[in-house]
Amino acid sequence: MHSNDEARLRRELETLKHENTRLRAEIERLERDTEQKHLLEKELREREARLQLVLNQLPAVLCTIDSSLRFASVNGAGLRLLDLDTTQIVGKSVAEVLAPHDPTPVLTALAEALQGVPREFEYEFRKRLFQVWLEPLRRADGSMEGVIAFAIDITEIRRLQMQIELAQRLESIGRLAGGIAHDFNNVLTGISGFAELAQMQLPEAHPVQAYLQQIRDAVARSSQMVSQLLAFARRRVIYPQPMSLNEHLQRVLGILQQILGEDIELNYYLDAQLGTVRADPAQIEQVLVNLVSNARQAMPRGGRLTIETQNVVLDEAYVASHWQVKPGEYVLIVITDTGEGIAPEHLPHLFEPFYTTRESGTGLGLATVHGIVSQAGGYIWVYSELGKGTTFKIYLPRVPEAPQPLEKAPDEAPAHRGEAHILLVEDNPDVLETTAALLRSLGYTVQTATTPSEAIAIAQSHPIDLLITDVVLPQMRGSALAQTLLASHPKMKVLYISGYTENSIIEQGELKPGVAFLAKPYTLSQLAAKVREVLTQS
Repeated sequence: MHSNDEARLRRELETLKHENTRLRAEIERLERDTEQKHLLEKELREREARLQLVLNQLPAVLCTIDSSLRFASVNGAGLRLLDLDTTQIVGKSVAEVLAPHDPTPVLTALAEALQGVPREFEYEFRKRLFQVWLEPLRRADGSMEGVIAFAIDITEIRRLQMQIELAQRLESIGRLAGGIAHDFNNVLTGISGFAELAQMQLPEAHPVQAYLQQIRDAVARSSQMVSQLLAFARRRVIYPQPMSLNEHLQRVLGILQQILGEDIELNYYLDAQLGTVRADPAQIEQVLVNLVSNARQAMPRGGRLTIETQNVVLDEAYVASHWQVKPGEYVLIVITDTGEGIAPEHLPHLFEPFYTTRESGTGLGLATVHGIVSQAGGYIWVYSELGKGTTFKIYLPRVPEAPQPLEKAPDEAPAHRGEAHILLVEDNPDVLETTAALLRSLGYTVQTATTPSEAIAIAQSHPIDLLITDVVLPQMRGSALAQTLLASHPKMKVLYISGYTENSIIEQGELKPGVAFLAKPYTLSQLAAKVREVLTQS
């Protein structure tokens, strides 16, 4: 081969070799780019999957709506609460999906959002309440593409808000009721005392005796209403003890059946392993009687009442949806009727005093029940549907104690006469006059004072065996007055009286537990028995 041809061939081969090396490098680069592309595409798919997973688990509903008011996409765990899936929504119109609910509020808000105005509103759909936010959705060039809608289920939040508002309203009404009851008890004490004193001055056959007795009977009825107010306000005197609700229920079943009548069937299912609660048996009986009486009125054409007891544990999940409830072990009483049911608009006011939907009745029955259950440290919840009936659930804390046997309340003892020097301190003139006259009628020597300073002055020149003092006085509290007088009369006994009740006085720090106390209004025999009890104590 010619040398020139050989040299040229070598150059061409070298060129082909370099070109081959370049092509190989380019192929390798392209392969690397393709691999990188695949990796990027895989990462993008994974991110989209994670985003979709987050959206699907979001405790809400996130959707896009196009300009023709049709759903373009929808995500969120909120769909499960509504028993819906994406296939039932995507591609359909808003009005079609919301049917049979009124779509007008949503359509109006969407129209404004399509004009570029964000909107926020509440909407009830399939018995759930949603807080809805609408934001305009724009394309890259700024033109309107549709609306982004975000809806959060606030049903439980709103229910908790209503529970808080109800508890606060009942608490404020309770304080008001307690104050009214205190003042009213002072008035009743005066009326009852004057009537009883008048009866004592007249022969038994005197025609005025009947009128005076009617006055005393009216005072007794009024006192019952005041007692119910105090129960609602959680300020009534109670005598709690470890008790078995099953035993108590079995004792009062006959009474409950009499209240219901023959046309209402009474069924009961009592847990044989039921725990012990600490409550006042008399108050628990009143709770049962009041609820059964209500059920009777709700079933004018007959029906069925079921009473159940069981042990339950209220966990954190239950507490999260029931405001003020503490987790723990409880005894549950369930009372269910097949009556008319309670309209939803009445439920928030059900436990308010004097609130009633019936022409007859005081409206204090359920208020009393609420107060008694609350005072026992328990909770009461009501569930009702019109035309189907009502269920009351009462939760009382379980205690690790053996139940005490239920005892019959003692009958009121007759008034006993006595001999002792009594200093009576009371700032209400009617109560002061009537109580002093009642004590003198029993044979006691009585000195009276309307203020602590007057009482201290009297004590300097008179013997005192017993101090009877109102708890709340001008200048100083009754307990402070007693401590002052005990310094000069160390053997003096003390009896406190008040229009408030023993429990509320102790809760407010006015008195220590175990002191002698008599709640107003009181009769001659009640006053005599308490005075005799205090004087004979060692």
